[in-house]
Amino acid sequence: MAMHPPPPPSAPPPAPPYGAPAPTASGYAGFWIRVVAYIIDSILVGAVTFGLIKATGVITVLCPEGVTNASDPSCGPTQIAPLFYVILLVPVLYYIVLWAYGGTLGQRVLGMRVVSAATGADLGLGRSLLRYVGFIIATIPIYIGLIWVGFDPRKQGWHDKIAGSFVVRGGGRA
Repeated sequence: MAMHPPPPPSAPPPAPPYGAPAPTASGYAGFWIRVVAYIIDSILVGAVTFGLIKATGVITVLCPEGVTNASDPSCGPTQIAPLFYVILLVPVLYYIVLWAYGGTLGQRVLGMRVVSAATGADLGLGRSLLRYVGFIIATIPIYIGLIWVGFDPRKQGWHDKIAGSFVVRGGGRA
């Protein structure tokens, strides 16, 4: 039986398993850097939401008797409800749209990118929506699905596994 010498030190690393594209040169984004990105995103989303809530304060000035004043139809709940729906949609749209095109502002600032595990390309809106649903699921059991990132060899949380995504360092394509 012939013995082959080991490859020289300058040889490229072995290819990843089938179906798993190689991450960028910097590798998968770890738990703590993703936490910092989430804090940045929370501050940004919170600022927009706070501004919208302050806009609701204008309504209370215009409707001093409250929003249930039956004598003034412009102050009813049906006039104010759309603003509350917009406030609820801000974080949903922020994450879904930005994940679809490579990552949130917090992730981009810290040099990360959300990519498809199958292709290494942007997720697109469908997978991004699936990732958001997975994100909600991952938070239900006391955030275990998010903490999972710290223990997974490919740094995937449950939402990443559900959507077939990676978060990679380096900001480039996988």
